[in-house]
Amino acid sequence: MRSRPLELGPCGLQPRPQVDRCISPLVPFLPSFIPISSLCGPVGTQRWAAATREGLLPRYEHASFTPSCTPHCIWVFGGADQSGNRNCLQVLNPETRTWTTPEVSSPPPSPRTFHTSSAAIGNQLYVFGGGERGAQPVQDVKLHVFDANTLTWSQPETHGSPPSPRHGHVMVAAGTKLFIHGGLAGDKFFDDLHCIDISDMKWQKLSPTGAVPAGCAAHAAVAVGKHVYVFGGMTPTGALNTMYRYHTEKQHWTSLQFDTFLPAGRLDHSMCVVPWPVTSSSANEDSESGILSCEAEEGDAADKHGTQGGGSPEESQANVLLCFVFGGMNTEGEIYDDCIVTVVD
Repeated sequence: MRSRPLELGPCGLQPRPQVDRCISPLVPFLPSFIPISSLCGPVGTQRWAAATREGLLPRYEHASFTPSCTPHCIWVFGGADQSGNRNCLQVLNPETRTWTTPEVSSPPPSPRTFHTSSAAIGNQLYVFGGGERGAQPVQDVKLHVFDANTLTWSQPETHGSPPSPRHGHVMVAAGTKLFIHGGLAGDKFFDDLHCIDISDMKWQKLSPTGAVPAGCAAHAAVAVGKHVYVFGGMTPTGALNTMYRYHTEKQHWTSLQFDTFLPAGRLDHSMCVVPWPVTSSSANEDSESGILSCEAEEGDAADKHGTQGGGSPEESQANVLLCFVFGGMNTEGEIYDDCIVTVVD
């Protein structure tokens, strides 16, 4: 598959270069997104606006998710600050731009870093592994489940062999399955792929075919239908700018090739999927050949919808799915503040 990455130039208050941030798409606001970095940025207008820091417990390498029971809010878990790891939860309300700390009625997992925005199903966040100190992971191989509706943690009984302790892995939900790829323990980089179906809680180590990614850590992943997309990360030789697609039913990896520039290799970046309105001038045009409207002001959108009904029958508008990447860093310490997207299907 060949694709074309695009680079966005958002307006407004630009966030400082950052790493270890998570982006959670808010379904009711789509095509808007909110990054968990005390900044709010609707993709439709490409503007950044600062949220309050009041009540925020600063952190990095944390998890974020948007549960079904509170679709207008973003929850964050874990991560670390300069004094050590966290295991608390906080909630950001993007409408009021305020932070709150819910009272959880059961013991949480041990403090850890756990950088993901894709490990939630319904109201539940799933946590496996994470970082303890330096390059060492926590030795806990239990699956921890947080229910945002009941404000409780649980550790369900699982079957089979779980992945070995690791951090910097990707954990992504696709349907009722959770996939774990890669990660790091000490100086060992993993290239294995594991899966657990929450319907039977049975771990499986998969043996996929195709262009299997090399062992890496600090990469990012998103799920779109039957596909899992993985981008970036680091290996012993440096930061990656490669993207892979995994078919969850065929258990097959594909290395994606791009026609244009590739973004700089990076690790600890944020990544999510957002729909984007595309106006196609021909019914025969491929969705990737349409116009990605970067002038998404409300008036422009209204004009486009207005001409669609009474204008040329060959013009149509639909949403394409964009994989949105923000920030990260390279292995030399350079931190990025760019926003890059590519079309996924």
